[in-house]
Amino acid sequence: MDNSKIRKRALWFINAEIERVLINLKSGAVNVEHALGSFNTLYQIASSTRDSDSMINLCKLIEKIRNTDHRIGLYNFTEKRKESYY
Repeated sequence: MDNSKIRKRALWFINAEIERVLINLKSGAVNVEHALGSFNTLYQIASSTRDSDSMINLCKLIEKIRNTDHRIGLYNFTEKRKESYY
C-alpha cells in the first residue's frame, strides 16, 4: 500500500472519529475531558500525516470545547458537523 492510500485512510478515520465524538459529546455519552482526549489523539494522527486542514479543524474544536462551561455534554455542534472536510 502506498503512502497516498494510507494518508487517505487516515484522513477518513480522523473525520469519522470527529463526527462520532461530537455526536457522543452532544448526547452526553462522553464528558468534555474524554472528548478533549480523543481530539488530542486525532490531532497527533493528523500531525503525523502532515494534514494542516485537519489540524486546524481540530484546534478550533478543542478551543471551542475548552471555552464552554457546560461539563456533561455540549449544547450544539451541528455547525461543525455540517462543514465539508474534503
